[in-house]
Amino acid sequence: MTFIILAVAAALSVIPLIYFARFKTRRRVSALRRRGIYKLELLKKLLTHIQQHRGLSNGELNGDSKLNSRVSEVAKKVEKDWECLESVKSDVINHDRYMGIYTHWDRLKTRYSGLSVSNNLEQHNRLIMNLLYLIEDVAESHELDLIRPDTRGSEVIWKELLETVESIGQIRALGTGIVAAGGCDSIQRIRVRFLNEKIKRMFKELISGLQCSLDNGSSRELIVPLLDQVVQTEGSINELISLNETELFSKQGIMISSEDYFSLASRCIEPLMALFDESLNRLKPML
Repeated sequence: MTFIILAVAAALSVIPLIYFARFKTRRRVSALRRRGIYKLELLKKLLTHIQQHRGLSNGELNGDSKLNSRVSEVAKKVEKDWECLESVKSDVINHDRYMGIYTHWDRLKTRYSGLSVSNNLEQHNRLIMNLLYLIEDVAESHELDLIRPDTRGSEVIWKELLETVESIGQIRALGTGIVAAGGCDSIQRIRVRFLNEKIKRMFKELISGLQCSLDNGSSRELIVPLLDQVVQTEGSINELISLNETELFSKQGIMISSEDYFSLASRCIEPLMALFDESLNRLKPML
């Protein structure tokens, strides 16, 4: 009898320890995910400004000197973004990809004006692609795709959504340069058409990814508002694609200014980037 009492007492004493251990684990994971969300917010700002630098610098190198001041303004914003990232340097600063992006930008910000048009675009594209990979790495390492069973598919936010934005960002950069130069050659024409098709494909994949998340049991509260807002951007994206086929290829001369073209393309990007922010805000209460 005494043995049974001692065994029960021992078991009961273990229960609080198990509960406390699980509580500490949940708290640790929640803190990890909060740090991950914060890093994604900072990296998204960096991505936005480097994408802008790409488009404006391409317009400048193609002959629109009026864009020089805007390039400088955006470069200053990028520097502030790096300063903000200092606050999480203990987690990210030693990341090989992070350091590669930082050193690449540090060279590009001063040397872009001496590059050829094609090399400037190539350097920016490579830099941004590595930044997108870093964003995915951060999301994965901070377990943001495993928050709850009903948030499965949330990786659409930092994958398909940002890839769609990058497709539009590439055509914005290329188109701004074409407008600044006053026309395009056959290679640029092929590139424009390729990017137009890529935007259409990525947009469909974005909608499909969100719908698939719903079908697999993701929270309607999380996904439905995002899906509705994505669909609402389709009109402006189609308008940009149509403009690319008419204005950029016009034999009568391009009528739009490079700055206006950049702004028009930006109006397609901004709602999608706002959705990225909104998506992260919707995830925060679920951590």
